[in-house]
Amino acid sequence: MNGNQPGQSYCIIGAGAAGLAVARSFKAAGLPFEVLESASGIGGIWDASREDSPVGRNTHVIASKTVQAYPDFPMPASYPDYPNHKLVLDYLRSYATDAGILPHMRFNTSVTRVEPSGNGWRVSVEGGPDREYAGVVLATGHDRTPRVPTFPGTPTFQVLHSKSYKSPAQLANKRVLVVGAGQSAADILCESATNAAKTFHSTRRGFFCMPKYLMGRPTDTMLQARAPSFLRRLSYYLFFRFLWRRSRGLGMPVPDMKKDLVIPVLGDLLHHHYTHGDIVHKGHVVRMEGDRVYFDDGSDEQIDVVFLATGYLPSYPFIERKHLNWADGDNRPSLYLHIFPPETDNLFVVGMVRPVGAHWDVYEYQGRLIAAYLQAREKRPAKAQGLDLLKRGPQPDFRAGIRFYNSAEYPLVVEKQEYTDHVKAHIRRLS
Repeated sequence: MNGNQPGQSYCIIGAGAAGLAVARSFKAAGLPFEVLESASGIGGIWDASREDSPVGRNTHVIASKTVQAYPDFPMPASYPDYPNHKLVLDYLRSYATDAGILPHMRFNTSVTRVEPSGNGWRVSVEGGPDREYAGVVLATGHDRTPRVPTFPGTPTFQVLHSKSYKSPAQLANKRVLVVGAGQSAADILCESATNAAKTFHSTRRGFFCMPKYLMGRPTDTMLQARAPSFLRRLSYYLFFRFLWRRSRGLGMPVPDMKKDLVIPVLGDLLHHHYTHGDIVHKGHVVRMEGDRVYFDDGSDEQIDVVFLATGYLPSYPFIERKHLNWADGDNRPSLYLHIFPPETDNLFVVGMVRPVGAHWDVYEYQGRLIAAYLQAREKRPAKAQGLDLLKRGPQPDFRAGIRFYNSAEYPLVVEKQEYTDHVKAHIRRLS
């Protein structure tokens, strides 16, 4: 813990990938801060020893190491292109050490309440005294609270969220159903295909897979070149059309390309197992009864365990939703740049955004913007007031004119370059 006086420093809640990025930005800007973390160390969900971590034994990053890394801090050359969770945690520890932010950490400190106090914020922690801060950054991530759909019926088998999946031992010799069409679903399906007695896959829509390599290079390294928005839109549609034709040619259930773009999952193993009959596709689940699951195509299957790979919901249970401009019935707060509550001062959110591509550099740019804003309030107040006015206005378009699938249900999805360009432009205006 640092030695700043109560009420003068800023509180960053969470020491995962988002919290570390903010802490590094604050340290570089000379802002006083401390980081409150409920676990005994840094890393957030990448620390597989945590009970609340969704990381399994075989989890790897889905972006290649050069794309996944933070700005100005590459992953070691000795790392494979797609490092596993242990290497990722080592990298995060190196990042924190290099930034000099470890002395600012307060571990084993669970936040129970955050509320306004005078011109600042009061933070209550489990088993300890309240702390007063000038401001608070919520950086606990968005992969904490599982999105769990319910189905009619009374099943006798296990129904688990993908967050509970840890190792292939949970699949061995069982009849497994995986529900969902995202990356977690793909990862569990591939392990189930080689370990389970039978594997079924239920989706509401088609999907397709992006290969990890194209022309000998990690595919995502070929998709990161800067370009005008109209060229990015064109490249998205051309590349997704290629994936669509590729998956359709292999007999996969593909989405309707006449509608919105569906973000692909990564890896060709899903193709392999589908074409070898190791995975059987099913439609939407309509009922679970006894040891059977019934689908909307009229079929039913005997099942031993279901994994719901249905994603996560934003959740900040320690603060009242009104402070985050979070209306009842909405599935996320409404924040300017996904960072600034329009009517609440000295409160910020980092990590509540889903860029198409790697996330960590986005988190650091968010941290840099908050740091630049706080510095401007002290040294260039007119510029800070300009951002105060903007955050109460309309939200910019972060999708470069691209229509993504089910954007109402997944409002945090942004086109990465479009979003980071907006964030960087605000940083420049505050300089």
